[in-house]
Amino acid sequence: MASALRFVLLVVSCLLVVGSPWGIAAQDGDLQTKDYNDAECGERLALKEGLVKGGYPTLPGEWPWHVALYQRGITSEGFVYACGGSIVHRYLIVTAAHCVTYAASRRKIPTEDLQLKMGRFNLSNEVEEHGEEHRVIESIVHAGFVPTTFENDIAILRVELPIIFNHFIQPVCLWKRDDGYVLPSVYERLGTVVGWGLTDENRSGTVLNEARMPVVDSLTCLASDRTFFGRLLYAKAYCAGFKNGTGVCNGDSGGGMFFQFQNRWYLKGLVSFSNTIDASGVCNLKQYIGFTDASQYIDWLYENTPNSGIDDPILGHPNIRLINQGNCGHNKHVYEYAEERKPILGQYGWMVTLRHPFQDPEYVPCNGVLINRNYILTTNCVDLQDEISVTIGDYDTSKTKDCVKEEWEEYQTCISTVQTVSVGQLFRKDDLVLARLTIPAVIGRREHISAICLPVTSQQRERLYNRYIMTGWKESGTDAKTLQRAVLTTIDQNNCRVELENPQLDDRTICARNPNNRSRSPMCNDYMPGSIIQAIEKKSNRYLLYGLQTSISYCSRPEQYIAISKYLQWILDNIRG
Repeated sequence: MASALRFVLLVVSCLLVVGSPWGIAAQDGDLQTKDYNDAECGERLALKEGLVKGGYPTLPGEWPWHVALYQRGITSEGFVYACGGSIVHRYLIVTAAHCVTYAASRRKIPTEDLQLKMGRFNLSNEVEEHGEEHRVIESIVHAGFVPTTFENDIAILRVELPIIFNHFIQPVCLWKRDDGYVLPSVYERLGTVVGWGLTDENRSGTVLNEARMPVVDSLTCLASDRTFFGRLLYAKAYCAGFKNGTGVCNGDSGGGMFFQFQNRWYLKGLVSFSNTIDASGVCNLKQYIGFTDASQYIDWLYENTPNSGIDDPILGHPNIRLINQGNCGHNKHVYEYAEERKPILGQYGWMVTLRHPFQDPEYVPCNGVLINRNYILTTNCVDLQDEISVTIGDYDTSKTKDCVKEEWEEYQTCISTVQTVSVGQLFRKDDLVLARLTIPAVIGRREHISAICLPVTSQQRERLYNRYIMTGWKESGTDAKTLQRAVLTTIDQNNCRVELENPQLDDRTICARNPNNRSRSPMCNDYMPGSIIQAIEKKSNRYLLYGLQTSISYCSRPEQYIAISKYLQWILDNIRG
């Protein structure tokens, strides 16, 4: 699992810790919450069917606290797998310090060059149904980390948004109990390590593997190779292994050693170092492996638990974990690619259409947007007293299968069929409607169906753009049956009040000019209500939802959009898992 084997050592240290409260009273919205105690950690919730060199494959959900840490390549813009890590809290991951620092130094890798993938099993499958991605916004490297000896090889990573816990994503328990139960000695007991490190063929693993190995005493470890372990085996480290080819290997850093007690899994150690076979740097599994003793770092973890941001009414909301998860708002093209040149087919997978029963399937009376697997946002543009159907992942409403051939492409690009579900519960505030789907959207299982991100941080909520990207279906015209896009110019609030002759207009409304387009028929881009305006956040390269259209102006006046940032509290108050 670890990477960074430029040294004689294979570093695989990582602290996977979660479990008990952080030592202070739990409050709703705090980092210290009831979600993290001895009764709700270290559990396998996914059904089980049937290192990790010499190990064997695991099954999806079997190790739900293990995450994949990616680093941005030095020579490319893309991310590559580097290390493992462990979920310790709804905001925190613990991994090896050398996984987040440059080789042989304490200089930290910028957080924008780190990425976390959770709920993963097969790293070669980028559309795994249960996979989630998170941005790292802060890394804390242990002050005593020594890169040459890998002493105190521990770091904490904080994610921007809280982690959604489910059957495939869970925290692991800390090596401590608050109920008086004393965890037993692990000497000569078998612990389990997991990771995507080198396999028996010295190739990086694609599916998560596991291996079991016994803990050995320090004297035995030193006697096996006094020159090597004599300078690395310090007071907060221990050895484990069979010396028979089974164990952790290159790419396994950041993973941990787990033990099960009373049906819960606890982290005891972190794979920290291993000798190599030769100058090739490949791990030598005929030798013992060094682990950091995670149980000796719990106080350090408590002391360095970040508390910033929890007072924010949005980021501190208990339901914030239900939005902006995984691959929301994913921009399939680089920032520099002009929006007007991007293919529309498959690019805006969060757009939905709403209709009444028996209505013409080619006509779109109302647009909407998918914000998570269970909810859409729209406006009051359909009769909410009637049964409403929602179509997700559509492009051309007149076709069963959508295919498009761009001018610069040799072959057609096609997307799979749409998903149609009915609306269950409805909530309304002003002209904004929040609707719960009766069946979850198949996000992650179809590439052209995804959720958009909402502007949840204070910077995102307060930012105003000069231009927004509008997407939606139009009322009429030759192109009304296909999803359309336009880039609109924002209108100042004061000017908008004058043009609309509405002095009561406030910051709950965004005004934008919907221009005439002489190349189209009709010339006015008369988008239907529920069409959205969005912007790409450059830092994350994701689309953020900023507004939903409330009516049709027919280009005679500015178009009005509900400012989503002003309704976030209401949205979070009403959504459920």
